[in-house]
Amino acid sequence: MLVVGLTGGISSGKSTVTSCFLEKGIVVLDADQIVRNLQRPNSPLLLTLVETFGPSIIRENGELARDVLGKIIFHDAKAKQRLNALIHPLVRQKLKEELEKLRAAGEVLVVLDIPLLFESQFEDLVDCTVVVYVSKDIQLKRLMKRDQIDEDYALAKINSQMSLEDKRMRADYVLVNNGTMGELKRRVEELFELLWEKSCQTL
Repeated sequence: MLVVGLTGGISSGKSTVTSCFLEKGIVVLDADQIVRNLQRPNSPLLLTLVETFGPSIIRENGELARDVLGKIIFHDAKAKQRLNALIHPLVRQKLKEELEKLRAAGEVLVVLDIPLLFESQFEDLVDCTVVVYVSKDIQLKRLMKRDQIDEDYALAKINSQMSLEDKRMRADYVLVNNGTMGELKRRVEELFELLWEKSCQTL
């Protein structure tokens, strides 16, 4: 089984790439979805987060107020580190469990959609890495338009992540998304054929 780690940056187009793999029937394990499941109301993780960051991060219905927690860690690097230290080991364990199930089920190719693939040092879980890359000026314009935010806030969001230039240097494959969605989908198609052929060689 070939395990592909897919990552990118905010407004890079990673969701489009994920959709392309799903349309082909490829199993995609979404790290963000795993986190959301772990943070469900009354879950052990959510209770720990409340102890760590205070009751303001919980809404009246018992769900995590992601925007409140986001503002806390956005302006506090140490708080962000504490959050990651709580979440990343749990996500890693869940991904390993799911991969074992898929391997036992005879899957040939699996994609791990992990926004913080390099930052969380999850590369050891995958056989190769794919980065969806976009130049910073285009990334900025797309983010401002998508989230309806000003340039300063958009830049702050972009700069809070590992740069796409750094991710690009560390990737095995790079999908450049500076053009149209159609162009990106064609590149994904080419990459899929390459990855599928490589996965079949691992059987």
